Amino acid sequence: MSIGNSAVARHEADETIIGVGPAIVTHDQKIFNDETRLVADLGVTKWLALGVIVPFRVFKTSIRYLDDSGNQVQIENPFIHHHNETLTGIADPWLLARGAFGIGGTTFGARLGTTIPLGRTVEDPFVLGDMGLPHEHTQFGTGTLEPVIGLDASRSVGPVHLDAFALTVQSLYTNSKGYKPGDRYAGGLGAASGLGANHWRFRLTGEVQHETAEMWHGIVRTDEGNTGRTDVIAGAEATWRVNDTWHVAATIKVPVYTHVQGGQLDTPFFFGLSVGASTHVFDHDHHATDTPVVPGNWTGLDEQSITDDGSAVPLVPVPGKITVFDFWATWCKPCRVVDHELAEVVRRHPDDIAVRKVNIVDTDSPASEKYVREATLPHLKVYGRDGKLLWEHSAPPLTLTSEVERLVTGDTKLVAVAGAQRIAIEVTDDGYHPTRIEIEHGQPFTLVFTRKSNKTCATDVHFALPDGTHIDEQLPLGQAVEIPLLVEKPGEIIYSCGMNMNHGTIVVK
Repeated sequence: MSIGNSAVARHEADETIIGVGPAIVTHDQKIFNDETRLVADLGVTKWLALGVIVPFRVFKTSIRYLDDSGNQVQIENPFIHHHNETLTGIADPWLLARGAFGIGGTTFGARLGTTIPLGRTVEDPFVLGDMGLPHEHTQFGTGTLEPVIGLDASRSVGPVHLDAFALTVQSLYTNSKGYKPGDRYAGGLGAASGLGANHWRFRLTGEVQHETAEMWHGIVRTDEGNTGRTDVIAGAEATWRVNDTWHVAATIKVPVYTHVQGGQLDTPFFFGLSVGASTHVFDHDHHATDTPVVPGNWTGLDEQSITDDGSAVPLVPVPGKITVFDFWATWCKPCRVVDHELAEVVRRHPDDIAVRKVNIVDTDSPASEKYVREATLPHLKVYGRDGKLLWEHSAPPLTLTSEVERLVTGDTKLVAVAGAQRIAIEVTDDGYHPTRIEIEHGQPFTLVFTRKSNKTCATDVHFALPDGTHIDEQLPLGQAVEIPLLVEKPGEIIYSCGMNMNHGTIVVK
């Protein structure tokens, strides 16, 4: 992100004009200040992220000296106080941790961190100025560790996404050169909407920023120092989401009210340009699988994508059908399994099920915050034929798709036959044991699954029989789960956990 602003600073001082002598001279200074920030966040868990902000600044200033008639003049020692110069360098980075949780459709967040004193600092400019020596007021760092505390909240109301924040950076002590910066406070409100445009988001903001006075060696210098200021700023932002990974945003902010104590600094506007990308280092909630997944074949089926940019579009069930809203993202590998398996379920029941897909893009999108909230992907929301919500939850892919099919077919469990062969299968840290069993076709038998580990992902089992019957069972820890079966045709049946990471084979001879 790059944020730039231009400003004009004016103040009067006693100076010696060359050829004239002592007089009151206006220091008319133009300032251009650009700060380019590298911002990175790493989601550690669903609710916790770690972040770093590294700012790089370019500060350019030019100075004119004017007499009381507004004519430009030359003064003695013009480089003591102000310079025509360009300064560049890193400012103090921020290290932050952010936690978030959802309550009733509203997401609340908190930030806690610190600044790192890596930016350039200067010697006391007032002492040097009193001695008639050149000095510099511009510095890129504070030379101190400053705690950063922030709170935020967001909620979607229809197609509009509302957000609010409060942030403070506290100065606790003086640096080695006698400088103690002022405390900084900021708060604001924002409202964003896509306005019906795909890949675009437009946002209006209002902010209040306040800074207390800085001190040098315990003294607030009222002659030229920063003695505090308050700004009320209105802003507009446009973001173009190029794809699920990249986005580009432009921001303009205009001060609508400014109160400055001491020297006056007029800032006409701020302009920002940012380019961002998201990548997912970890697979969410350990649902990952290395098994290649064939995309679902939705040809001829009642399936539509109702948003691909993460906007919080309304969910409208299809009358007369079971409507499945599938919340997914390109980085969610288990969502690919849901896509494939759900297509197969709908193909078996094309007149009964309609699927509407919602690409949340990211966990901070309006769609995610409104519909998924603190849940994880994959996530389904299912409505009945009458348009009433039946259920919604997150689960392994095969668990979700099997529950959808049961809404159409009902429970298809067989009844155990007395005296039938019983085959014990234990579930350990490594998965199912044994992984291969043999039975005779046309002979009833019962699989007895017993999960003995709470570290395995195989907390359920799923497979399909040759006649199309689907078997989907949860495997509670320490409980024997019996599955009576009768298979009429020879062949192989592959069973797996809901995450498709552990497998076993039933050989029907």
